[in-house]
Amino acid sequence: MVMNHFLEFLKDNFAFRSWTQMTTGVLKDCELWSTVKRGKFYSIPENELIQQIYKAFKPEIERLKRACAVERGTPPRIEVNGQRLPDTPSELLFGENFDEVNRTLVGVLALRWITNNDYDRFTRGQPDNLKLTIDSFKWLRQYFGSALVSPEDIFALVLAMVVNDLGKDPNLAYDLLAETDKPLFNANHDTILLESARAGLVPCLDYLDAGYKAAVMLGLELGSELNAGQLAQAENVPVNLEGLLVMKGNERAFNLKFMEQILDVAGAQGHIFADGIKNLIEPVFQAFKTVHQVSLSIIKDDCSLRDGYDQILTKRGELLEEKGFRKLSVKSREDRALLRLLTMGRTATLEQAELFDRAFGALGPDYKPMLIHGLNIDAIEVDETAVVPYYMPAMLQETLRSTRGTSNQTEALTSLMRYLARVLRWTDEETNDLPSIQESATWPGVKLYPVQSRVFERNMTQARDTITSPDFIKDPSILDALPPPPGHLLQRRRTSSSV
Repeated sequence: MVMNHFLEFLKDNFAFRSWTQMTTGVLKDCELWSTVKRGKFYSIPENELIQQIYKAFKPEIERLKRACAVERGTPPRIEVNGQRLPDTPSELLFGENFDEVNRTLVGVLALRWITNNDYDRFTRGQPDNLKLTIDSFKWLRQYFGSALVSPEDIFALVLAMVVNDLGKDPNLAYDLLAETDKPLFNANHDTILLESARAGLVPCLDYLDAGYKAAVMLGLELGSELNAGQLAQAENVPVNLEGLLVMKGNERAFNLKFMEQILDVAGAQGHIFADGIKNLIEPVFQAFKTVHQVSLSIIKDDCSLRDGYDQILTKRGELLEEKGFRKLSVKSREDRALLRLLTMGRTATLEQAELFDRAFGALGPDYKPMLIHGLNIDAIEVDETAVVPYYMPAMLQETLRSTRGTSNQTEALTSLMRYLARVLRWTDEETNDLPSIQESATWPGVKLYPVQSRVFERNMTQARDTITSPDFIKDPSILDALPPPPGHLLQRRRTSSSV
């Protein structure tokens, strides 16, 4: 508490002093900061770096041990050639695997591989037909190189990465309730993290000076409303892009957040394979590159929220058209709905696109119009309520994985789409008591306006036990008995230049 008051005093009175002046006392015994400051972050042995990160962020990494990956899977301990894989980061630290510890630390290692131009290590484990191209890797190197210009930038990025998934620790919501009386158990983990950081429950933020702390906090605020990974997968809705407007004039905060999101996706399968980057393949990179372009356009007021969102869908359609799939247009409501499903499904091959097309086409007259309607609500117009199916991409992957090689895969996917159609609906009983204005912390230049349209989130992981069960593989229709998960109203802001 004393440290927080001290930092606020510094923020008010010495905002333009340097990082080293303001953090010498806090970081004097931090071995990781010493390594970064001496320019050794990219060269010391990986094992040593992992140990230093743990020592610097022990409370946060201990929280990550309690978080589980949404997309599970068994870490393969033997390679094809019969050789045991190297230890994962959490095996090095604790002698066993912890999903989100591995995800976070593999993401940090990805930063080293990018900066050290280690293309072979970065793409190890990626399938040849989807491997990140050398040109795309060069784009990453140029972007990170231009954004990370000082030791302070590097340290702040590593800190932001460690913090990023703390909201997945189930204990954090309980700690937040005890500290603030705010019950946010149905909120997305980014919202829980933001409120916890505001409440002083993320101690490592006290490493940062006022400027960097403000940048990281601004990234947390954006993340609670707009997650770049969600946008790349069309998981959220166009009005979520409105949160980008808070980044006007905040280039450092935007770059820190976007780099953190790229590295988070890079490490997303770190709990399964930690000796390279399996997840940031070429189609995923292209989606993120488009998100970057769209984000900058919206921040500059060069395109509307809907047009920016539709660029993500159009890019997915073009990728699949190159693979031989039929042309889809965002101007057609049915095509646009299918494009959202294909994007949420991370579809990169003709075979999977055709599978989704068959499953979508098999929806009956009671469900297909309902799904098309739900997938086309933007929540931009007044009095619109859109539903964000949180973790829907992960549930699509679980369905594909659990039914691979079975005769019921199309039926299973159709069943999940029926469930999604019901999830995207909302009732008056669910929304009548929800306020139309959500208070949010203000930042310079951002004004709050009444919010009459709403974004209603539902956590789709409720369906995981059903779709991974043997009974579902035998009879996918059992999912029809599962009720939609409870919803949570997403905190939003409106600015003077929105929509």
